[in-house]
Amino acid sequence: MFRKSVAVGAGLMVVLLLAAALPGAVLGANVSSGAPADTGKITVAAWQAALIAFGYYLANSPWLFGLAFFTLYRPLVAGFFVGCILGDPAQGTLIGAAINVPYLGFISAGGTLPADAGFAGWVGTTIALAGGLDPTKAIPIAFGLGLVGTIIFYGRMAADSVFAHWADARAEKADISGVALMNWLPGQALLFVISVVPVFLFALNGPAYVQDALNRLPAWIVTGLVIAGGILPAIGIALNMRFIFRGSVIPYFFIGFILMTNSHGSMSLVVIAALGLALAYLHLSFVRGLAPVKAEVDVASAPGPAVAAAPSIDGAGSGVHLTRGDLLRSWALWTFFAHANYNYERLQGTGFAHAMTPIIRRLYTTEDEIRAALKRHLVFFNTEPNFGNIVHGTVIAMEEQRANGAAIDDDAINSVKSGLMGPLAGIGDTLSQSTITPILLALGIGIAGGTASGSAVPTLTGATGNPLGAIIYVVLVSIVIVAIGYTAWMQGYARGRTFVTELLRSGTIDRVLVGAGVLGNMVLGALAAKFVVVNLAPTVTIAGAQLNIQAAVLDPLFPGALALGLVVMTWWLLRRVSPLLLLSIYLVFAIVAAYPFFGPGQANSSDFSYQACTSSLLHPYYPCGAPPAPPAPTVAPTVAPSTQP
Repeated sequence: MFRKSVAVGAGLMVVLLLAAALPGAVLGANVSSGAPADTGKITVAAWQAALIAFGYYLANSPWLFGLAFFTLYRPLVAGFFVGCILGDPAQGTLIGAAINVPYLGFISAGGTLPADAGFAGWVGTTIALAGGLDPTKAIPIAFGLGLVGTIIFYGRMAADSVFAHWADARAEKADISGVALMNWLPGQALLFVISVVPVFLFALNGPAYVQDALNRLPAWIVTGLVIAGGILPAIGIALNMRFIFRGSVIPYFFIGFILMTNSHGSMSLVVIAALGLALAYLHLSFVRGLAPVKAEVDVASAPGPAVAAAPSIDGAGSGVHLTRGDLLRSWALWTFFAHANYNYERLQGTGFAHAMTPIIRRLYTTEDEIRAALKRHLVFFNTEPNFGNIVHGTVIAMEEQRANGAAIDDDAINSVKSGLMGPLAGIGDTLSQSTITPILLALGIGIAGGTASGSAVPTLTGATGNPLGAIIYVVLVSIVIVAIGYTAWMQGYARGRTFVTELLRSGTIDRVLVGAGVLGNMVLGALAAKFVVVNLAPTVTIAGAQLNIQAAVLDPLFPGALALGLVVMTWWLLRRVSPLLLLSIYLVFAIVAAYPFFGPGQANSSDFSYQACTSSLLHPYYPCGAPPAPPAPTVAPTVAPSTQP
């Protein structure tokens, strides 16, 4: 099963890569060459829509060694693949980077999903790229699509509970292979159908419908969507700030913001990250006792007996012993299939039992022993699937000791699982979803080339994006996540619960979180300066001269002050208001603020004067004054006759 899983995962990834890498011009994508982003159109063929739908399925599937959630699920990576499929990977990466910013701080934990970033990335990039939309305009559209994607997630979570009972029936028959099959086959068949069908229809028909709807909307509403594209990234950044914007590392956020603002957005996020690493080292060297995050976990008091060190691997000594191959197969099955049948009733319960099948095969021989082992591991279980591997290693060591005569019963094993899974989920989610992934995503987004162009025009600039942003992110996050999972699994087996206790007592976790807080705040501050845009349009008249409040007063004192204030205010509000409610408020406010309440554009919002700064509260197009006059016709210079002989 292990080899088959590896082969299937690798094969599916190769198929998607090969199909995406084929030039769109060869396979029939109709790309308008030389057209600007707002007017270029790409026709989405049925085979392209099918590939995009299949990519979204893979983003939620178990076939990529547990890395789909960290790679294909992220809009930055989804945008790259959609761009490859539609024949424009650079622009696809740029759009995916823009969509990804508001999702930086959205995490999925304990069976909850605030919004579906994968659906927003795959479908949102398709609609924006095929419809020729500006990346900034794609952000609010993609957010709406992300809310649609949650219907798929919650429907799947409810239906998968049925398959857990099918696994129970196989356990009663001591059918190890049947339990493993029930963990992945029915759940993945369901997921394939409910993922591929709607995304295929959205990808095939969505661009035309969305473009038609935008054409029918009044100009001020479309402008409001663009304004929202500059405001909504504040939510994603602020969500991530909830975990690292605290204590002695707060100033580093403002340092990153000021560096990016003063460089007018030209400073590389990679450079800022390198500076953040250097400052993290200095901070850890000279600042004591000011950790921004404290991992308060009393592992030693978790219920259950103490776990002795595991016997040596590969059969040393008497009795039945596990081999290194058994441990590797068990780890691989968990890494692949932890969420293959994720459901509301038991969450990762069937995934845990599936991972234990190589261990049960090795340690137990009678039907009664196998039946009991399967049933005790089909109970409710949920933890972070990488750092939480310490739980699995510890339980495997206990099962091995039990098989060799130790007085360890079912209650002891399950009490250790329940005692460790919660604390390790807290530590793991903080490290993987709230720290490591957003930092690496921010670096990838920076490399991709997306940036807001300043206070006058909040659109993502640059004729093309850089696909290396998505590729580098995938490589880095894959290495880090796999390394964490493997180390936690093997250390949990070798040292049991004492590994967690020693790790916490040594202060290693605190130091990692402090260092990540320094680096993360630097990068988030820079990201806020690049992507969050607020334009205050109203003017005041002094001595007959019109002065724009932002351009004449605020920006000279502190460039980007409005954007910084919005991010900090959003961080404060998110401690009291749900992200989805705040999203709705910001979206409505942006659209209302684009209405021409005053100024020459009030009577007719299609008039060119609507684009003057005095037409609405927030306006993205021009600084104070009338729009730029069209260039004068070019006249060939007249050459005077020479007076020289």
